[in-house]
Amino acid sequence: MTLRNLLSESGFGLRLLPGDPASAEQLDAEISWVHSSDLINPTPWLEAGQLLLTDGGQFPKVQDAPGSFAEDAKAYAERLKRTGIIALGFAVNVVHQSVPRELVTACAEARLPLILVPSSTPFIRVIRRVADAIAEERNTSLQWSIRAQRAVGRATLRPDGLSATLRELESQLGCWVALYDAIGQRVPVRTKRTVPVEVREELEEAVAAQLRGGRRAATNLSDSESAITLQTIGQADRLRGVLAIGTALPLDPAGVDLVASVVGIASISIEQSRALDDARRGLRTGVMELYLAGSTDAAARALRDMNTWSPQGRIRVAVVRGTTDWGHILNELELIATTVEVAFARIGDELLVLYPSNTDAPLEFVAREGLRAGISGPVGVRDIPLGRENAQHAVRRADHSGEIVDFERLAERGMLSWLDAADGRVLAERILVGLRARPDSEELMAALRAWYEHNCAWDPAARELGMHRHTLRSRIALVQEITGLDLESFSARAELWLALELAD
Repeated sequence: MTLRNLLSESGFGLRLLPGDPASAEQLDAEISWVHSSDLINPTPWLEAGQLLLTDGGQFPKVQDAPGSFAEDAKAYAERLKRTGIIALGFAVNVVHQSVPRELVTACAEARLPLILVPSSTPFIRVIRRVADAIAEERNTSLQWSIRAQRAVGRATLRPDGLSATLRELESQLGCWVALYDAIGQRVPVRTKRTVPVEVREELEEAVAAQLRGGRRAATNLSDSESAITLQTIGQADRLRGVLAIGTALPLDPAGVDLVASVVGIASISIEQSRALDDARRGLRTGVMELYLAGSTDAAARALRDMNTWSPQGRIRVAVVRGTTDWGHILNELELIATTVEVAFARIGDELLVLYPSNTDAPLEFVAREGLRAGISGPVGVRDIPLGRENAQHAVRRADHSGEIVDFERLAERGMLSWLDAADGRVLAERILVGLRARPDSEELMAALRAWYEHNCAWDPAARELGMHRHTLRSRIALVQEITGLDLESFSARAELWLALELAD
């Protein structure tokens, strides 16, 4: 029931008095209750959102007050406005024949709507009408709450229980929903609506702050266009994430109850999924080991029994390294695997990811987590061990965190990149260990590099170094003695040159 609705009730004969007209916001404000009082200060018994009715017994009659009571009327109207009273109803032909002009002026200045109530309309009729409207609204809200709770309950029984529950919540509240994990990352669940771009940054900051608090809590964020409710999921000492709900208006009690039910369902679902995920990870590791051992048929049957994608045709193998805490990444991949063709498992200190060769690698987390990854070229299912080996070569060539190296692109870096990827640097250091141990190692290495830069020609190399060619020859002979390589042969020269390049 709003002020506009009440004024439109023809049987009451209520009307706004002239003066400062009520705004649309005031007319559409919901009436929470109706009080009647003839006290000069009834505000201790009033609350915001209420309608106050009075017969004006607290104000002197014209014949009894030859002077003006404008100051008292002004203070009266201002008190009501500060309390949050949405309008004042004044009954005429009871105590006063008309509304005192001082009160009309005071209400206009305070921007408090003033309603004339005819003597034929008892206050109890107005109070009862509003009470009936409130009761009807509560009953409607209760019926909606029961239907919504049942709909959410049915959604939890679907195969994608958590996603279905969140979608049902969106439908019931006409809102958008976003689920964040325990580290504040968005969980890719399938919902109907997306988070508005303009609130994403603020939302992510609020989610991170709530998780840092480490305790169960509900937070409301409001802007000019939407109301956002954040609700933690999980136990106080083990928060599992945050559920964000964006609605056009703040949630009413029935909406709050529905969200609380969904949070409870999400908490149970997430806790149960943790236990299932632990078991599923063990299965995935076993399946991946079957692929690496060449038992592709058995591995494919196991994946089909898990109701998940099994590699077929041409695929790529990705190897990810850089952390020992794979928990949240594996959780993310489990969710991704519900909509994307991907197989994965942790093997030792690395993560193996298989996906079709004609799709993009599902490795968005690599850059975010500061990891390194290598990707093989297209291989058949029976060549997964080879794909893993190639991906391992590629990941060793990742120079910085967040880099993903494609094995097929290594050739563009030259033969040295391939040798380095194959641990050629280890052999290079073994060849050069004797040189590095000498006190004159810098002089010998400089002579060797200059000699190679001039294609092993003595005179130009000696001129660059500012020494006689016989001095250069003696230094190269010393290098030959230390390394045990016959530098008169091309193969030995090439081997030592590669060792220098790889070591550098």
